[in-house]
Amino acid sequence: MASAGLRVLLAIAALCTPIAASGQATVLRGKVVNDSGDGVASVTVTLTRIGYSVRTDSAGAFALSGTPGSMLVFTMRAAGYREDSGAVTLPRRGGVSREFRLVSEASAPPEVNPSDRILRGRVTDTEGAPLSYASIQLNGGRRFIADDSGRFTMPSPTGRFSLLVRRIGFSPEELKITAAPDTAIRVRMTAFATSLPEQRITGRAAFVSLDLHGFYRRMRDAERGVNHGYFMTPEDFEFRKPHQITQMAEGRPAVFLKRNIQDPRKDLLVGAPCKPRTEPDPTCVPIGPPPINQSVARVFRCVMTVYLDRVRIVGRFGSGPDDFVNEMVVPSSVAAMEIYPRGTGAPPEFQPMNGSCGVVLIWTK
Repeated sequence: MASAGLRVLLAIAALCTPIAASGQATVLRGKVVNDSGDGVASVTVTLTRIGYSVRTDSAGAFALSGTPGSMLVFTMRAAGYREDSGAVTLPRRGGVSREFRLVSEASAPPEVNPSDRILRGRVTDTEGAPLSYASIQLNGGRRFIADDSGRFTMPSPTGRFSLLVRRIGFSPEELKITAAPDTAIRVRMTAFATSLPEQRITGRAAFVSLDLHGFYRRMRDAERGVNHGYFMTPEDFEFRKPHQITQMAEGRPAVFLKRNIQDPRKDLLVGAPCKPRTEPDPTCVPIGPPPINQSVARVFRCVMTVYLDRVRIVGRFGSGPDDFVNEMVVPSSVAAMEIYPRGTGAPPEFQPMNGSCGVVLIWTK
C-alpha cells in the first residue's frame, strides 16, 4: 500500500511541474556561471509565478520546461553571490539554451550611470508661492519648462553647470552650481513691474461722410451741453431697423409725430407749439383729433424742417410741407440722423428763418 501511494504522489508531481518531459513542452537548458565563466553549483532557480524551484548541478546546468511560446520568469540565488533574475521566451519548436551570470558579493557594486540620475527643482516667488511654466535653460542650451506647480526635472549634469530661469513678470535668475546636489534645488524669483510703451490707436468713423458733415463733432458738443440735439448713429439704425424714417424720432422729448391714417408715408414730424393764423397755415398743424369739449382749444405744433445731406426737403418757409420725409428717404440708405426740437438749438447754418420750428438733419451713407 505504501509503494502504491508513493507512485500516485510522484505522478501528481510530474503533472504539476514544468520539468515533466511531455511531447508538448519546450525545454530551457540553462547554465549559471560566475565572472570567470565557471559554472556555479547549487544555485536555486525559482519560477516566480508558481514558486517551483530547481538546483544547478556541479557544472551549473539546470533545465526548465513549459508551454511553447510562453515566458519563463525566474530568480537565481546562491551563497556568496548577488541575487539576480532572468526571463526567457520558449520557442514554438525545439529547445533553447541560455547562459546566466551571477556576480560575487565580494566584487564592487556597479557605478550609477550619470545619465540615469535626475535633477529636480522648483520655482517659486519670494513668498514661496509656486510659479507655473517657468523656462529653465541648462548651460545656455537645452530648455525645460516647469509644470503648473513650479516643479521641473532634467537629466543631472556632471561637473559645473548653470541654470537660467525666466518667467514673464519676474526678473531672470541665474544659478551657477559646482556639482549636482543630492536634494531638489529651489529657485526664488522676484517680481517686477514693467511699464509698456505708449500705444496710440487711431480709429475712423464707419462712414467718412459723417465726419465731413460734422456729425460726430456736434454729437461731442451735445455731450458737453453746447447744444440740445438728439443723435441717432449708424449703430442705432442697425439696432432698430425702422420701416419709416419718422420711426427714429418717436419717443424723443418735445418731438411729435403727426400721423396720416390713410398713408403713413405722409406722416409729419412736429415740434414746438405754434398759433395758426387766420388764413390757412400749412406750417402749423393740429395734433390729435378734435376735442369733444369744444371749449378746449386744439393744440397746434410747428412742422419741423428736414434737411437731407444739407438740402432742405420738408418745411419750405412760406409754402408748408409740400414734401414728406418718408416719401423722400429710405431708412436703409441713412447713416445717421440729428433732431433739434427747437430751431434755436440747431446749428446756425440749419436754423429756420422764424427761429422756432425744430430741425431734422438726415445724413445718407
